[in-house]
Amino acid sequence: MNRMKNKLRLPFMLLVTAGILASCGKNEVEVGKEARLKVAVKEVSLITQSSKRQFSGKVVADDKLILSTKLQGQVKQLLVDEGDKVRKGQLLLTIKSNELDARLASTGSSLKEAQSSLQNIIKNYSRISKLFEKGSATQKEMDDITAGRDAATARTQSVEGAILELEELLTYASLTSPINGFVSQKFINPGAMATPGSPLIAIESLEELKVDINVPEFEIGTFTEGDPVEVHIGTESFSGQVNKIIPSSEFSGPQFKVSVKLLTTNEGLKPGMFARVSLLKETESKILVPITSIYQRGQLTGIFTVSTQGEALLRWVRTGKEFAEGVEILSGLVAGEKYIVASESKLYDGIKVEISNNI
Repeated sequence: MNRMKNKLRLPFMLLVTAGILASCGKNEVEVGKEARLKVAVKEVSLITQSSKRQFSGKVVADDKLILSTKLQGQVKQLLVDEGDKVRKGQLLLTIKSNELDARLASTGSSLKEAQSSLQNIIKNYSRISKLFEKGSATQKEMDDITAGRDAATARTQSVEGAILELEELLTYASLTSPINGFVSQKFINPGAMATPGSPLIAIESLEELKVDINVPEFEIGTFTEGDPVEVHIGTESFSGQVNKIIPSSEFSGPQFKVSVKLLTTNEGLKPGMFARVSLLKETESKILVPITSIYQRGQLTGIFTVSTQGEALLRWVRTGKEFAEGVEILSGLVAGEKYIVASESKLYDGIKVEISNNI
């Protein structure tokens, strides 16, 4: 009887054991087939682009003069107004100085007296010299007339020098333009009192024009004296060249001043006009990625890459300017790395991925 039970139990245990083994084999297969998200990737590469940066500024005269006078007096005539074109040597204003006129009149009278006195002394000197040669005049008489002649000569020369100084000062009574240009500003009106050194009229040249631009501190290193530029004023374009770079931002905060010389101009250009300056540089290499590959998380910007374990990894990057070809990556990616450009469903950090270009 026991032998019969043992015979029946053996097949049953074999069946149970076979079932357990089959069950274990099934679980091992399912674990080995872990699902992965299909993604399409692209390799990071450097793209060569022509560098072109644009800055705003305004047209200014390379030659700007503020005219003043050394004479104190009343403005008698003001012959120009702001905006008027002027020629070199053109009379701009006249000043009437009663004090100067009085000094000239007084000095003129003194000169006549000095010249008359000198002529008389010269006649006496000639007469006494002849007498001295004949022995009819003493040495003292000769010495006295010689000293008188020298003193009269010195006085006459002094008065003549004073008149020359007054006449030179009188030239400041008539203010003329030292250059060809236009009146950009007037500081005085007819009838007002002009004082020595005070500004009267500002003149700017129309022959030498330039464009001054302000450049941010982080971009000043892109400029070099002699760099070619394009200058856009209104609807017209002109050739230019970087002329000066002011290396100090003391007076303009974080901005630096760059002066651009206009190589081509026309009569329509005037100081004060708004200008756009395009700096043309040699080609440079950039990392560009499609804007659709950029992920924003608050203030952070990231791109999904593929880790060595086959997982999606959100890499934080720093972006630059946007171009037609994509967004510039300044840091966070290097050439040769792969980043995800598409996926069959939503990506998240750490998800297992399978690279496939059939998405």
